[in-house]
Amino acid sequence: MPAARSTPAATQEHSASMFSNFKSHCDAKRVDTKTTTLTLFRNAYEDYHVTEVEAKKIALFEYAATDKALLNFDSDDEQFNATRDWRAVGEGIEKKMHPGRLTDDFRFARFQYIWDDKEFLVYYVTWQDMLSQPTKLFYILHPRFKSHIVDGHCQETDALILAAGNWTSQLHDEIFVFDNGHWDKSKELWKSVSGACWADVILSRNMKQNLIDDVQGFFDNQELYAQFAVPWKRGVILHGVPGNGKTVSIKALMASLYNRPDPIPSLYVKSFETNCQTEQYAIRKIFQQARSMAPCLLIFEDLDSLVNDDIRSYFLNEVDGLESNDGILMIGSTNHLDKLDPAISKRPSRFDRKYHFKIPEEEERRLYVEYWRKKLLKNDTVEFPEELCGVIAKLSEGFSFAYLKELFVMALLSLVRGFKGDDFEIVDAEEAASAPASATPTPANEKKDEEICICKTKCATCSKPLPPSTSSDEQAKKQGEATEAKQEIKKNKMVMPTVDIPENLKDNLLLKVVQHQIRVLYIDMDNEKDGAPASAKVKVESVLRRDPASVERCATVFPDGLTVSYRCPFKLMRGTSSPERRSLG
Repeated sequence: MPAARSTPAATQEHSASMFSNFKSHCDAKRVDTKTTTLTLFRNAYEDYHVTEVEAKKIALFEYAATDKALLNFDSDDEQFNATRDWRAVGEGIEKKMHPGRLTDDFRFARFQYIWDDKEFLVYYVTWQDMLSQPTKLFYILHPRFKSHIVDGHCQETDALILAAGNWTSQLHDEIFVFDNGHWDKSKELWKSVSGACWADVILSRNMKQNLIDDVQGFFDNQELYAQFAVPWKRGVILHGVPGNGKTVSIKALMASLYNRPDPIPSLYVKSFETNCQTEQYAIRKIFQQARSMAPCLLIFEDLDSLVNDDIRSYFLNEVDGLESNDGILMIGSTNHLDKLDPAISKRPSRFDRKYHFKIPEEEERRLYVEYWRKKLLKNDTVEFPEELCGVIAKLSEGFSFAYLKELFVMALLSLVRGFKGDDFEIVDAEEAASAPASATPTPANEKKDEEICICKTKCATCSKPLPPSTSSDEQAKKQGEATEAKQEIKKNKMVMPTVDIPENLKDNLLLKVVQHQIRVLYIDMDNEKDGAPASAKVKVESVLRRDPASVERCATVFPDGLTVSYRCPFKLMRGTSSPERRSLG
């Protein structure tokens, strides 16, 4: 292997002139910068063969970072352009304690590149023209006297490009993400997806298995599709109200495909919008990448918001146009299937299968509670018997998986903050009404609804019924409307089901906390329907009494009349708003 600084030192004057000429070009009106820059390199390095490659397709920096090549930054004469950048190192405590590391975001820089015992000079150059994406290029230089030139190309350089290009085309714990008009490899999304598995997805057994078989079977049966002359492409739509497992199912699918003996890559589309190009350009780029990587999984999350009327036709042309989409399995998710154009949702051979993610039934809720119980088996601070799973499943009727998750997060946080068994005292409406003067007084300007009979009125003198008046009719109408409105409100309100709790569970602290949090979340769900903030529907009665331990006796009065009283640290209650108080238990 040659000395580390031999070639850079011998060509130092060329580096200075090259940097100066490039700056002069950028300072003036630029026309065809790529051609101009290539010409500058060839004029400055007459004894070297110069090859230009796109940095996106030939990632020489990342390739060298895997120890497949040696990269030395030439900074001796400071003839480079770069932005100095700071990055954190580690996670958690290590991240806070570590000073971090400094990196360079280069715009013009020169490197010595040693690969396969061959020495190259590599320039990295970037620029950006108006209304276009930044151009990022490598210029690879190899001495002519050591080069084998065939058809105008250096064989040594071509060998490096083939090796680095093949490595770049593969995913290395990454997922392709399309955003702002271009594809990027995301290690962050990979970290999020790699931990997903089907054991974390609670669905009905048949639906889960059908979804798995549908996706895995597509990639397992290429020969079967060919045998029956059926195009090897497919589309699936996951739809339903938010919070019921669509996203976590997509993550599990991505992870399971990556873990196959023949890994299947996933391509995730965030948006069709771009800063410099049209949405049609973005759709074209998406399907070009998918075709080049097939077989692959192409994901359109929130499909209804991605495809609008202006681009629907172009999108459909790419889906089933003249170009082959063999090996591409498309998955689209939506919360609003009715908003999708029928040409997408109902046309065969585009999105063939639809999976409806409904509000979970009692058995699915029980499985989800059991999932949390298994997570807490090693936690000695929480008493979570198996029998409790069925009880909580019955109490949480109408909950989505997202609300069930929030239920356990809130309940466990309440326990962590130190609540005890006597902090929760659940009473019914009659007991709450007969409570001592601890209830919040009714404001003077609020009058109780009185039950008044308005069927008929009597004369004060003869006690005979008077003929009905217009005002009485109007009053009767208003009274009827008010009664109907109250009945409608009562019908729409979500009320905790009545569940027979076994004697051995009645004193279970986790169950008490869960019951309280279920009522709080029911109110949140009702307020989402009504469009009102949660704080407007909850009455929190505080400062009922203070004990020597600086604890307030508080109560939450719910619309169905039941009152939950609990204790909360005085200072904590004083310093929090109503929504925060509810989240504190």
